[in-house]
Order: sequence, then structure tokens, then C-alpha cells
Amino acid sequence: MPEDTTQLARLRTRMLATAYSNADFWTQRTAFLTDQAVAALARRDPAAGEDLAASLLAPAILHDTQILGAAVEAGIDTSTWEERREKTRTYAREAYELPPQFDPVTEAKRIWASLYDHYPQIAATLIDFLQGLPPTWREDLFTSSPHSPAATRRTVLELPGPETAPYDPLDWEDCPACAEAQDQCRYHRGTFTGMEHQRALITTALTDHTAIDQLQQRHAELEATTARTTAADTSTSTSP
Repeated sequence: MPEDTTQLARLRTRMLATAYSNADFWTQRTAFLTDQAVAALARRDPAAGEDLAASLLAPAILHDTQILGAAVEAGIDTSTWEERREKTRTYAREAYELPPQFDPVTEAKRIWASLYDHYPQIAATLIDFLQGLPPTWREDLFTSSPHSPAATRRTVLELPGPETAPYDPLDWEDCPACAEAQDQCRYHRGTFTGMEHQRALITTALTDHTAIDQLQQRHAELEATTARTTAADTSTSTSP
């Protein structure tokens, strides 16, 4: 991009490229809506749009006073925000704070505390299950030949991280399980995958003439089946 490009053009290029390329649903959506909001402002007030774009591109750290001040000015109740932030930080595992080789004891305590807090019945059942294992369970599970199929599977497969915090199907931004995993939880990742699959089907249906013909044919077959069923039900109800 040329050095004389305006801040607005730089920001819009970055936002739209992020919306197009990023795999995260909320990152895509936030980037696109930010682009649209700044573009709308620039149409009404080009100078204000340029200033806002420059501030968005500036790597300045936001402080609590700035955020809370804007919330107070907007008349927003912030009394529960501190508790919400502390709760999120409790379950969030910041990637930059974790050493490359995290301490298994610390991680085990964290997982157990979260499991006990959210799913005490599962925690109790887990204790019963472990107590019922044979005395050699540790050697049976964690000691194997490096050439065995089990050892190969354990090193090749990338297992999903534990999610003991409950997911919230109605809230993508404040889901405890997403916060704990520092990513989309399995529920929301599956929902997003389903949305992507549905979008791909819709795109195919709108652009592929063969698919359109097949859909129309199938729709006609379903309508004919429904009509025959309705006619049969009507005939049965009116017969003596």
C-alpha cells in the first residue's frame, strides 16, 4: 500500500481483509461492522472519519477510566462489570502468560476446581470411577512402548482442551466455556461450523444451475406428496 494512503483507506483495507480472511465468526463480524461504521462517519464528516481511523490504527492501550467514562456518558450501568471481568479472568487462560511447558499440578488443580464448581455430580462420579480402577491403572494408562499403536495415537492426535465451565448457547461473547478455552468452546465451534456449512449450501444453491434444478424438482415432489396426503386425509374424514 502506498505511503500516502489515507488512514481511512488503511483501516478499511485492514478491516475488510480481516472480515474476509479470518475464521472466527465474531472477529469477522466485528471487523466488517467497524468498517461500515467508519465509512458511514466518513461520508458525513470526512475529517472525523479520518481522525477516527487514525485512532483505531494507533497502538494505544485502553484504560479503565476511558471505557468507564464512555459508559457513564452513555448512561450505561457498569455496577456488574467488575464482577463479570473477574469471573472471566478466573476461567480464562491467557496464552501469553502460560509457559511453553505448563505445570501439570497447577493445571490439574484448576481443572478440578472448575469441574467441582460447575459439575459437582460429575466430580463425585469421577472420584468413584478412579477409586474403582485396579492398583496398576497408572502404569496401564501412562506407561507404554513408544512403538505401540496407543503411543502413536497419543502423540499424533490433537485432543480438544478440557471445558468444565458450562457453555452459554445464547451468549457468544460472554460464554464461560469459551473464556476458559480462550477460543470458541466445542458448542459454539460446532454452531459456527454448521453456519458455514449452511452458508456454503445457500451459495451453491444460488450459483449452481444444476443444484437449483434439483432443488426445484425436490420441492415439486414434496408439494405433490403433501397434496396427495391432504387429499387422502380429506377423503377419509368425509367418507361415511
